[in-house]
Amino acid sequence: MSRRIEKLFEHTKLLCFGRYVLTAPVDSRLAFGRDFPTLPDQANDIEKVMEAERARILSNNKTAKITYFGKGPAPGTWLIRSFKSASAREVDLEGFRIYYVVGPHIFMSGRGTDNGATADSILRDAVELASNLRARERDEVPTDEGLCHEYGFTRVDGSQGPALSQAGLHMAALPDVVFSVQSNQSQSTKGSNGYGLLKLINDRKRDAGSSYPRLTTLREGKKKVHGWDGEESLVREADGSHDFEWMFIGETGNVARPALLQAAMFTKVASDRVGAAAASSLDDEEAIALWDKLLEGLKFRVAVPGAPASAVAIK
Repeated sequence: MSRRIEKLFEHTKLLCFGRYVLTAPVDSRLAFGRDFPTLPDQANDIEKVMEAERARILSNNKTAKITYFGKGPAPGTWLIRSFKSASAREVDLEGFRIYYVVGPHIFMSGRGTDNGATADSILRDAVELASNLRARERDEVPTDEGLCHEYGFTRVDGSQGPALSQAGLHMAALPDVVFSVQSNQSQSTKGSNGYGLLKLINDRKRDAGSSYPRLTTLREGKKKVHGWDGEESLVREADGSHDFEWMFIGETGNVARPALLQAAMFTKVASDRVGAAAASSLDDEEAIALWDKLLEGLKFRVAVPGAPASAVAIK
């Protein structure tokens, strides 16, 4: 491995998101993608937040109606029930805006009486969630089963919880480098959703023809990560930026082998734009070494049903 990357990883920490962790340099942070909607450090403003939501609902449609406004079904919860329009009221499509005041934060969820959900089932789920949701410090890595959010942790069985997890890793020592992970266990794998990374790339090349950008391929092919038999493509673009991708296609509904698990790494990033930085902070050898190190550190935080031991960080 590159000496520079070895030195970068002399002191590391675990960072958790969803049911996963990344092993990263101690000066790293995570930017959460799709996550539990949260108003950090606004617990004291719960009444103002609810009043603003009530005003928004009523302003969206003159026939909207608030059916309940006040304390929720469990301690620390607040609730707004409403019909967003007269037509929604006619077909009994009632909306539920639920607020969970946990520590200094407000967590929020929105549900409606559609797709088989009833008012009773929505309230029952809210009570269960309220009993399992707690605040979490950013660098805290819980050791029990559940899901890490940016500001909280939900204790749930290893096979349950939201199917989509997204996060981006930023390292202070390499400000132009972004490494990201996305997992979706509920996605369909039929049709093009089941194509591997290399087929998708070849299809892009075929469709683009002569307009396909000139790239230098550093490594491409099969890449196994903790039992996930995926594929990778590591290229350098003409401007010197690195564009690394890895993808695993699993099974819809399988927690240990999600329908889609993918990682990406870009260099020469500034202001969230690839190529906007003056130069890449990594040469090709260093970029590949960092990529391999970060993929090796992508694991489940604790065991989930069907996952091999090598894919679990905390035994």
